Amino acid sequence: MAQASQTTLSGRVTRITFQNPENGYTVAKLQPAGKGAPVAVVGRLPGVVEGQELSVTGREVLHPKFGVQVEVESFEVRQPSDDEGVRRYLASGLIKGVGPKLAEALVSHLGPEAIEIILESPKRLAEVPGIGRKRAKLIAEAVRSHGALRELMVFLQGHGVPASTALRIHRRYGAGALGVVRENPHQLAADIQGIGFATADQIAAKLGISHDHPGRLQAGLEYTLAKALDEGHVYLPYEELIQSAANLLGVERGLLGPAFASLHVKERVTVEDDGDLRAVYLTPMFILERRAAKGLSRLRGQKGLLSPERAVKAAEWVAGQLAVAPSAAQGRALQTLLTNGLAVLTGGPGTGKTTLIRALITIARRMGQSVALAAPTGRAAKRLSESTGLPAATLHRLLEYAPRENAFQRHEARPLDADLIVVDECSMVDVWLAAHLFEAVGQGSRLILVGDADQLPSVGAGLVLRQVIDSGVVPVAALKEIFRQDAAGLIVRNAHRILAGQLPLLPEPGQEADFFFIEEPDPEKAADVVRRLVCERLPARFGLDPVREVQVLAPMHRGSLGCQHLNQLLRGELNPHAGRSPSLASGDKVMQIRNNYDLEAFNGDLGLVSATSEDGALVAMGEREVTYSLPEMDDLTLAYAVTIHKSQGSEYPAVVIALGMEHYIMLNRPLLYTAVTRGQKVVVIVGHAGALKRAVERNEPTKRYARLDKRLKG
Repeated sequence: MAQASQTTLSGRVTRITFQNPENGYTVAKLQPAGKGAPVAVVGRLPGVVEGQELSVTGREVLHPKFGVQVEVESFEVRQPSDDEGVRRYLASGLIKGVGPKLAEALVSHLGPEAIEIILESPKRLAEVPGIGRKRAKLIAEAVRSHGALRELMVFLQGHGVPASTALRIHRRYGAGALGVVRENPHQLAADIQGIGFATADQIAAKLGISHDHPGRLQAGLEYTLAKALDEGHVYLPYEELIQSAANLLGVERGLLGPAFASLHVKERVTVEDDGDLRAVYLTPMFILERRAAKGLSRLRGQKGLLSPERAVKAAEWVAGQLAVAPSAAQGRALQTLLTNGLAVLTGGPGTGKTTLIRALITIARRMGQSVALAAPTGRAAKRLSESTGLPAATLHRLLEYAPRENAFQRHEARPLDADLIVVDECSMVDVWLAAHLFEAVGQGSRLILVGDADQLPSVGAGLVLRQVIDSGVVPVAALKEIFRQDAAGLIVRNAHRILAGQLPLLPEPGQEADFFFIEEPDPEKAADVVRRLVCERLPARFGLDPVREVQVLAPMHRGSLGCQHLNQLLRGELNPHAGRSPSLASGDKVMQIRNNYDLEAFNGDLGLVSATSEDGALVAMGEREVTYSLPEMDDLTLAYAVTIHKSQGSEYPAVVIALGMEHYIMLNRPLLYTAVTRGQKVVVIVGHAGALKRAVERNEPTKRYARLDKRLKG
């Protein structure tokens, strides 16, 4: 492509060759004012239609295939001012049901002021033959909405907000979107995914909203609590909230007292005083935590499947029914599960949780009891189904989530229809999902929560499994003895060594094993070792598919050994035709990073991009293909390397863990333990020996502000 020169061009849009409604990208022909041939203009021109008059500024380039083009950087729109422009505008497809013939009639009767008349005096549309009152109203609303969308997009793009985000804002607020943006821009940070407080605050500053405006201070307090949710906290202590919000807003703490009081009066926040602690919740989170505690407390009174005497006999009977008979310790744990309507089964890898679940299910089915199995994610549900031989669902599917209503169809008034409900990977269950699950378990049903409490907690807010166990009010069957050890079973042994604060055992050079540590203190060199392991060494030695069967895990996104850099390094070799494009390409390994209930794609789900287009992408997620629109693709990220937090609930044939001193602040025992226990056949740690040592020695379980345990005790 030839060198570009800056230019400004004014004229009328005579043809729209292509326009993507999701992001506003447009290819159009612009007839310059006065003489001259039409010029191709390309770029983001959201809401522009044929017949409009534009002034565009951009780079004039000579495209080798399409000739002279102007790549638009900014533009202004004026309403068409003559008959031809108005006719083209109305017939452009903007208004459903208005084609060239009706557009001609509108202009013939109303003249070049037709658009202004439609907006200001829509009743005059009745003068036009064939247009009744109902149709006149629809035409006026369509023209008004289109103008509002265009004004919103132009306004927001001038503040650095992309067109795709502007479309989300318009969908959220409709024709009144620009009013919300101008009157309460900080609301965007709370309501619109993709807009942070800094962006909303920048818009507010340009609109002249003062630094100490009450609306800004209240928004800052709410945003601080919302960010705490993202970090896993259900509430914040008052003093911590005030200090964090003051730092965010750049104001004195004293200014925040009245703003906080106003939020409290409006019931946007709830305060719970408990001695020296003053806990501040966003009100919906306060309600959720109380609902979770109430639901669980109700289940504590449920009767178990069997009496203690019959449970002993059932445990003895089932030992002869399974390929692997439970040990004495497992037998005692099984009796706990059989004699309580609510119980927890916990233990690390190799301790026999799966054996015990099979035994429990075998006994329940022998008794003629119905059984429902579930897990938080699709991958975890699939593993549970494979290990038990019975169908297992995600919790959302079990609770019959309805995206349109944004609600579960199973609840207290319409409980789950099962005698025994077993939920695996409960360390991943946050307080929101827990509240709905506990409420949906009906009278006479039993609930068994299964999980490894030593793993990292849920991505969502709360410490549900840990606090249910710590409360001391729910019976717990804890498995500690390791059973699953084969000849080269270092993964399981080392997972338990890490929990005990011991460095992992390593094989002798050349020895067949499933656990390795490759020391490379230099981060750049370590990243290249990761690349060679994934792309060459592990596939050659173990016959693994480098994309589908090898997963790289790292503690952080940034840095030489962070997910961002590792993703680019691995993508360059495993999907070279993707080039350096920031956009997803066919063949890319991706992860869903937020729940999308319409698509049934959940946080942490992995997939492969099958195809891409201007409108979105087709992604293979397990055994099904999911069609993503362009906005929905914002929830996909490259996944050749993912954070350890995002790997929860998943297992992979081979895991490569990047561990460097650049991760120093995040290194701890639960993090390393979670990473190691993701591997099924082989685990390789690459990095600094000091980083490995710190991770093993630093036993600091995740600190989160949550009070489910205290509520259960109370």
